[in-house]
Amino acid sequence: MTKKVRLLLKSIAILCLLFFLAVGLTGCATIRHTAQRAVVPMLDASVDDLVDNLLRTKNGPFVKDGLPGALLVVTGLTELAPTNYRLLCTTSFLYAAYGLFVEDEDPEYAISLYRVGTEYGMRAMKVNNSKFRKALEGGTRVPDAAKYLTRDDLKALTWYGVNLAKRVTLQLKTPEEIVDIQDAVATAKRSAELDPKYAWGANWIILGIFYAVVPAFGGMGSGPEASWNAFTNGNKAEQGEFGMVDVMVARYLCPLLKDREMFDQLNNRILEMDPCKIGGGLCVLNELAKLKAKSNIEKKIEWMGY
Repeated sequence: MTKKVRLLLKSIAILCLLFFLAVGLTGCATIRHTAQRAVVPMLDASVDDLVDNLLRTKNGPFVKDGLPGALLVVTGLTELAPTNYRLLCTTSFLYAAYGLFVEDEDPEYAISLYRVGTEYGMRAMKVNNSKFRKALEGGTRVPDAAKYLTRDDLKALTWYGVNLAKRVTLQLKTPEEIVDIQDAVATAKRSAELDPKYAWGANWIILGIFYAVVPAFGGMGSGPEASWNAFTNGNKAEQGEFGMVDVMVARYLCPLLKDREMFDQLNNRILEMDPCKIGGGLCVLNELAKLKAKSNIEKKIEWMGY
């Protein structure tokens, strides 16, 4: 099959999905139900292809500009199948991804994205794990209910935690807005217990950030050493090829340590790294890291004091 034919077939599939989406959202109950039954079997594969293509794109700004459209379509498709675990997880992931792209230039917008991503992650966990859902419905807090989550919940668990943790980092100056910080920490710890290398070590990044920004008191195990150890574990997941780990070390730990030399070294290493070594060619992950390393450098005076 030629490349043009494959592209044509993909385009037709997307148009069909958009048609069914429009019918599903605007038609009567019977039509919506029929559309859902017809569309849902096609959704997983089509959305997974979309995300895989995005991840393999070696052009961070291009992906950043394209994510709003992808989010609009995927969110609509997910609402056609509101109990589809894989779609809920993927939607949560995409909101986290777009939030990471825009947070340095528009933190308030990123906060709104992370809130929605957190909601989709929570919905996915509740759909996939009845013990967890019933525990929450019975009044159990997320940190205490996290023990019920298993490896089957890792995707939802991870992107819920990333969305929540990143939202919290943008609201540190408003303590009343971050009362759920313990939820992010508990789910990140649970994810790391289940699979320490999952999602390129993203859960260790959450913990590294938390340990760096939360004062080392109150028996929470935070502080520079705990943060460094968490980031070190994160780097083990991809043998140091996931630039987001070092980006977050530079952003959150280096100011705490007042280590200007490390700040410069880490950001420069990211800018010089081959973005496509991670995950067999998931280039955009490190293209995003490069954009954030540039932002780190631009805000060097603000964060490092010089």
